[in-house]
Amino acid sequence: MKSWVSIGVGITVAAVGLAVSRVSWIAPAAADDAVAAATAVALTAVGGEGGSYTYIGANKCKKCHLPEHKSWAKLKHATALETLQPEQATEKKAKANLDPKKDYSKDATCVACHTVGFGKPGGYAMPDAADEKAVKESKELAGVGCESCHGPGSEYSKLHEEIMKSKRKYKVEEMYAVGLKKVDESVCLTCHNEKSPTIDKTAKFDFAKKKDENTHEHTPPKQRE
Repeated sequence: MKSWVSIGVGITVAAVGLAVSRVSWIAPAAADDAVAAATAVALTAVGGEGGSYTYIGANKCKKCHLPEHKSWAKLKHATALETLQPEQATEKKAKANLDPKKDYSKDATCVACHTVGFGKPGGYAMPDAADEKAVKESKELAGVGCESCHGPGSEYSKLHEEIMKSKRKYKVEEMYAVGLKKVDESVCLTCHNEKSPTIDKTAKFDFAKKKDENTHEHTPPKQRE
C-alpha cells in the first residue's frame, strides 16, 4: 500500500512540475491559471472522486487557519459530542423527552451529527474506553469541526499548502475540485432538520443568521481571486 501511495504522490509532484515548466514563458496571470488547473487535476487523480477523500482533523487546519480555529474552539460546535454524555445539556434533553442520565455518545444516530465524518473514511469512530490510543485519536474528530462543513480535507489541504508556498493566486473552484464543500444551507440542514429531537420544529432554519452566529471568525483569503 505504501508503495502505491508513494507512486501517487510522485505522479502529483511530477504533474505539477511539468505544468510549471510548460507555462514559464506565459504571462504571470495565465501561468497561474495553467498551474492551478494542472495541480487540481493531479490531486484529484490521487484523491479520487465520489467521496474517496478522507478526514484529517481540525488540528491540521489550525496551522494555516489559527484565528478561525481559536474562535471555533470557544463555541458550542466544538464541544457538541460532550453534550451527549450523561448529565450534560440536561434541560434541553428533558424538554425533548430524552433521558438526561443516558449516555447518547454511544448512540450512532446522535453521534453522526456531533462528530466529524462518523462512519466515513478517516472519520470519527467510537473508541473502546480501554484503548488509550483510540480514545486519544477520537478526540481529533470529536465535536462539529472544520470538515463537518467544509468536507474531508485530505486533498484540498495539500492544494492549500502548495498555494501558500508558491504564493500564487487561486480560484476557489480549484479547492472544490479536490473535496472542499461549498458551504450553503444544505450543509447545515444535514443535521439541523426535523429529525433532530432537540430542534424547534416550528422555526425555519435561518441560514443567513446562523452561518455567522456559531461558526468561527472569517478571514478573507489573501490569495483568492
